Amino acid sequence: MSTTSSTLNASAKLNKPARFSVPISASDLPKGFVVSSTYAGIKAAISPKPTSSSGPSNPNPKPDLALIVSTVPAVAAGTFTRNVFKAAPVVVSNQTILDGAKVQSVLVNSGCANAVTGTQGMADAQSCVELVQKHLAPHPGLGQSSGDRGTLLLSTGVIGVPLPMPTIKRCIPHLSNGMILRSDPESWREVARAFMTTDTFPKLRARTFTLGGQEVRMVGIDKGAGMIHPAMTGPTPQAGLHATMLGLIATDAAVDPKALQTALNRAVARSFNCISVDGDMSTNDTILLLANGQAPSATLIDESSPHFEAFVSELTSFCQDLSKLIVRDGEGAEKFVEITCTNAPSYEVAHGLLSRLVTSMLFKCAIHGEDANWGRILASVGGADPTLTKGVDPSKVSVSFVNPDKEEQVVVLRDGNPVKVDEEVVGALLKKEDVKVVIDLGVGGEECTYWTCDLSREYIEINADYRS
Repeated sequence: MSTTSSTLNASAKLNKPARFSVPISASDLPKGFVVSSTYAGIKAAISPKPTSSSGPSNPNPKPDLALIVSTVPAVAAGTFTRNVFKAAPVVVSNQTILDGAKVQSVLVNSGCANAVTGTQGMADAQSCVELVQKHLAPHPGLGQSSGDRGTLLLSTGVIGVPLPMPTIKRCIPHLSNGMILRSDPESWREVARAFMTTDTFPKLRARTFTLGGQEVRMVGIDKGAGMIHPAMTGPTPQAGLHATMLGLIATDAAVDPKALQTALNRAVARSFNCISVDGDMSTNDTILLLANGQAPSATLIDESSPHFEAFVSELTSFCQDLSKLIVRDGEGAEKFVEITCTNAPSYEVAHGLLSRLVTSMLFKCAIHGEDANWGRILASVGGADPTLTKGVDPSKVSVSFVNPDKEEQVVVLRDGNPVKVDEEVVGALLKKEDVKVVIDLGVGGEECTYWTCDLSREYIEINADYRS
């Protein structure tokens, strides 16, 4: 096969927008949330390019500024990056949730991360909050109680550059207009597009499920393609490049604030904190969850509720669906890799070993080259922190490649001993877009699953220019 035809086949196979940007149903949208979005020209304002005499190259640019509003103040939970260089929007949102304020709006921008921007960045973030609250206030149908209308912020884009505040100030009154704010699938899709930086498709999902015999709904947006290796935690008292992982989930379920944060912590631990594209933790990683209780006949859920575990299960499954889209859309990624560590002494050990493996460039290159070099798997896992490996017994470890279509395992290492296998059979598994690996430690009963991708030449090309 010629290089050209091979490239065309790969392009057809990996048409991610067509396969993963799926429409959502209006019936799955949660009650009491409205949204708006616009093109503000944020990236153009911070990094202007010479104008062409032939006119603008893109007369219909994607949105880069969006507003999500709950018609009544909502309970909010959040998880945030542990990066010491937390961006200004992370600090502001962290503190708002820590203070226990109910939230009415979330302002999202792409093109500028407002990270490592010092005191000016903090002032700009606070100014964004004040502008949204000022312009939302006059509209009927929105909760008007003072002190109960918090605004959270999500920003993504270039690091180390201040927000173009004149541009943002010009657009916020428009976004806040009651005639503009809507709730329909297309409006939500445009908001999802406003999240995007190097993403190739908007990551939007919605679902309806039952809690205590009552229907509730959930909608979620996330973004990310590079600088992905989250390790987020709940709001903490001390909160204070290009690409980021952001996520927003809104539900019309009625959930107690403490229960909402607990549910999000548990869901994120087994979803967003189990993905990696390139091993770099962003300054802006944030997942926000709003619950406004507007589902018909919604019953308040707290941690003692018989429906709490069902809510956590639905939220975890939803977060996993969203987080997998980020890996699918990893910068330059051609392979989607699921790795499960089973029979580990603890979840923390399984997670830690996999977190080490998915940052191995040798492993990721082997996956890209469709090379079943399982030795690289063990070399990486074995080189993890001694606190993680002290309970690992090499004589009990097994490794398998799994056919994701049939769940058939091909064991390449059993109890520390190599297994002779048909290389063509294993090679065929590596040629699939979806690759599945199981590492069985054989020393316990806990397991963890991580999702990552391969490392391609395109990743380097994308990231060679940090303003791309």
